[in-house]
Amino acid sequence: MIVHNRYDKLQKMALILFAQAMLLAMGDKRKVVRFYPTELIIPTFRQKLMDGVLELEDGTLLNIEFQTGDIDENFLLRCAQYAINLRIISGRHVETKIISTGLKIKSEKIALISKTFQFEPEIFFYSELDGLEKLINIKNKIENKEKLTDIDQYNLIFIPFMGNVDRVNAAFEVIDIVNNWELFDKHEREQLKECQYIMADIVADRDDELFEKFMGRINMLTLFAGYVEKHKDELDEIVFNAYKEKNGKDFEEMIVEKHRKEIKEENSIEIARNLKDICSDEEISKCTGLPIEKVREL
Repeated sequence: MIVHNRYDKLQKMALILFAQAMLLAMGDKRKVVRFYPTELIIPTFRQKLMDGVLELEDGTLLNIEFQTGDIDENFLLRCAQYAINLRIISGRHVETKIISTGLKIKSEKIALISKTFQFEPEIFFYSELDGLEKLINIKNKIENKEKLTDIDQYNLIFIPFMGNVDRVNAAFEVIDIVNNWELFDKHEREQLKECQYIMADIVADRDDELFEKFMGRINMLTLFAGYVEKHKDELDEIVFNAYKEKNGKDFEEMIVEKHRKEIKEENSIEIARNLKDICSDEEISKCTGLPIEKVREL
């Protein structure tokens, strides 16, 4: 796959990780059999790469194309070329679905080849999706101890780009959800965080200070784990053993709920100082057990 920009990179990564969930999110219940080669090698359309092609259970080849911004006629005509050439090469029926970060009202939806021949793919716009509704649904599932689905995980990557949300606040919220170690196994969390790095870069939009805040929040639990491993001899043995036995349980929650009193104040202060640039005083107070007044003095 060729990646032209950050949006393409993010969406192609999500397609690789959540192909079936992406299809379900578009209302298509067919099963994905495998990824199909995206390269078209023919004399008139040489070395052209489609964004992603899925082979479905009914034999159809589904070409999923990503468009950053509004959709124009040239983009639709290129997608039509992909579809026709893929049909010729494969001998299969070909469908096209387009996912756009642009606005529906400003985008072309049909490319006229002639008066009687038109190309009309299915088009989905993130701006048409209710990000707040999806975020609330995920929070309700968490509160009710329900397991998050692949579609929920897919939404945790793209909610900041949907409609009806503040992009920056939504980004922090989905990052915090992924930081909950009880919700995901290690593999799932690593996949989501990898996508969230790119999501944060897009949302920050060259605002270095905001990007650093995103990175600090995304890496927060990694910092906790690394600090504990490095300073295990200085920490109360009971606390460290409990952390190891939990095998992924959120260190912050573990300290707050069970072993906060077992950590020496000087170690708590050192942890707090290390977190001062990436977490709020309230968060630091919660995870270290230090009074908020003490944290503010550091």
